[in-house]
Amino acid sequence: MKPKIFTTAFFLLLFASSTLGQRSAISLSFTGTANGQYAQLSKIDIRNLNENCDTTLYWPDTVLSLIPVGTNDLHSFSGEFQVFQNVPNPIRENTKILLYLPESGKVTIDVSLLSGKRVAFFSQELQRGYHSFLFTPGGAETYIFTAFGKAMKKSIKIVSSLVQPSSGCILTYNGAENEPVPLKSAEMSGEFTFSVGDTLRFIGYYNTLTTAFQDTPTINKSYTFNFPSTGISCPGMPAVNYMGQTYNTVQIGSQCWFRENLNVGTRIDGIQGQTDNGIIEKYCYNDSTENCAIYGGLYQWNEMMQYVITQGAQGICPQGWHLPTDAEWTTLTDYLGGENVAGGKMKEVGTAHWLSPNTGATNSSGFTALPGGYRDDYGNFYDLSTAAFFWSSSQYNVFNAWLRYLSYDYEGVFRFDYSTWTGVSARCVQN
Repeated sequence: MKPKIFTTAFFLLLFASSTLGQRSAISLSFTGTANGQYAQLSKIDIRNLNENCDTTLYWPDTVLSLIPVGTNDLHSFSGEFQVFQNVPNPIRENTKILLYLPESGKVTIDVSLLSGKRVAFFSQELQRGYHSFLFTPGGAETYIFTAFGKAMKKSIKIVSSLVQPSSGCILTYNGAENEPVPLKSAEMSGEFTFSVGDTLRFIGYYNTLTTAFQDTPTINKSYTFNFPSTGISCPGMPAVNYMGQTYNTVQIGSQCWFRENLNVGTRIDGIQGQTDNGIIEKYCYNDSTENCAIYGGLYQWNEMMQYVITQGAQGICPQGWHLPTDAEWTTLTDYLGGENVAGGKMKEVGTAHWLSPNTGATNSSGFTALPGGYRDDYGNFYDLSTAAFFWSSSQYNVFNAWLRYLSYDYEGVFRFDYSTWTGVSARCVQN
């Protein structure tokens, strides 16, 4: 097992150029926090949203090494001593490692744990060319595979996620390879693949809690999964990817909600009206995209509904989800004890986003309401950090629709109708 010092989960994503040149590795490190305290990740689900493939890392096996898709020609590098990264990595049973020897000579291979303990050894005279080895791990460990040849030294990391430990490690020489073996091909389409520029979605698990985010890594980064202190994800659906955004889910009673406000569409200035032009349009408070990134977009009712008036319409929500009706908002607040107290159970705790005193805020529901403010009929923005407004998909009359309003100085929820020309926040609820 790994020393206790390695208690912060980290995920290394390694890739080479399409010709296996010496491009720098990308290192993505992960840790978790809950209530401001360290949270040991139990697993990380990684999905490549471009390639539509995924993989899972289980603690403490948190190292993944990848070669970009399309790296098929192992012979297209300068004539140097090389050890090629095993693919896939982590491994469950055994893995194949390929090395290239530019001239005949003695090759020595040492396989060790991170602690330095040797677990396998090989030494033999080999002919010029490609040679393959089969490595069988002895347990769930990170191994260093180091090959020495004529004053040259090359190393790779091999990670094992072996569920049932075996009696020991085995390194077997498979013999010479006449032709280079493609690292990624159509036959391996079921494996997790990565190309530079791909967007990855990460879902972290800690006890019964989950949280998700996505990024397009191009440089070394450190990420933190900030687990919510309250609320649970919807069964079987901890997160939803939609139009370039990842939304966490939360189960509240019989309803499954997005935990974040919708942030889809193209930003337009507040002085403009949103129109039925085939493009989803959004306002960002004070015309700042940074505010959209935190609080989500603001939408006029008709734009949110995509110019239908049917209660419970999908509108700008993803397939399988819809805009909550006035009755569904009531179902939520009733479940949380009624309108007089439900607001506190829905508001994010603290004053990072809400103005003090953020009365009654416990977020016990996990809804995590943020005070995104609103855009009025004349293009002005108001109430950021003091109020949260959420549309329903139910009309009051041809000019107004029902919404819900939460305030920094009140623990309840207000229900009233407002002009459909107003831009406010939107949430989705599952069908």
